[in-house]
Amino acid sequence: MSAPGPAARKPPKKRRRSKDKGPLRQWAEFALALSALALVRGLPYWACRALAAAAGEAIFWLAPRRRRVARLNLRIAFPGMDEGERSRTARASCRSFVLTGLEGVKFLYRYDAEKARAYALRMVEGAEELLGRARALHDEARGCVFVTPHLGNWEFLLHAAALAGIPLVTVVRPLDNARLEKYLFGMRAGSGQEVLSKREALFHLRTALRRGRSVAILADQHAGKRGMEVPFFGRPASTTTAPAALAVHFQRPIVLAACLRRGGGLGHRARLGEPLWPDPAADSLAEIARLTAALNAQMEGFIRQAPEQYLWIHDRWKLLRGRGGSGQA
Repeated sequence: MSAPGPAARKPPKKRRRSKDKGPLRQWAEFALALSALALVRGLPYWACRALAAAAGEAIFWLAPRRRRVARLNLRIAFPGMDEGERSRTARASCRSFVLTGLEGVKFLYRYDAEKARAYALRMVEGAEELLGRARALHDEARGCVFVTPHLGNWEFLLHAAALAGIPLVTVVRPLDNARLEKYLFGMRAGSGQEVLSKREALFHLRTALRRGRSVAILADQHAGKRGMEVPFFGRPASTTTAPAALAVHFQRPIVLAACLRRGGGLGHRARLGEPLWPDPAADSLAEIARLTAALNAQMEGFIRQAPEQYLWIHDRWKLLRGRGGSGQA
């Protein structure tokens, strides 16, 4: 008897999300998360770095699909990098990703007071100048489309911008656990920014820009069929057109920002790209394509400054589509 063909095989079972598992499971997850948050807040920063190093190494070695994605991504982005350096960069990327989360838990919950603003300005090299420029751009344009990649500590910068007095609406990924989502959204909003789930984002982003507020978007992940194929590190990648479409529709500048960690020890350095202004006389679709490509090019420049702090485990080019995700790379 021949083996069943692809059509005869049963589709893999989908992972049930926590919101599908009943209130008891959600409450248990919520309680566990609160306990973990309290634990991390009590740790000294050196312990957070050590924990991030251990957890990042675990992600790299125990998640073969993510390891493979990271190495394949780095082959595209840095073809001149040898395999050993790619592995070291991928491992450092995993550690950086975990540290971003731990830094958020440890520091961002403070950001509801003037002391937090002073702390942010002290900890981020160049923050005062950068936030002053960002505020001036916001005032000049009556709202900006701020974009940040998954590089360094993207959460830190968004909170600091809101503390600097920029009325900011931020879009974040929704969580499966509604209770945990509400709690974390509230923690993020402590600095004064309005935090929205992607489920409801577009309408509210348009409303915010119409009212003279700025918006912040993470715009460096695979955008699926709705995205535009635009070069990213020399290879076409499905890229969201949301920042460019908003910029063209409301005639607002796109401003790329990043918050990179300084080498060793505590502290960050802020970076702000040249504003990308839409041309009011240009064809809208052509202008959206131009701005999207220009934004990707700026992101490349930022990532090249600290490739070990970028989220390489995301399958940006969908390199493993239709392939097995395990195995060596």
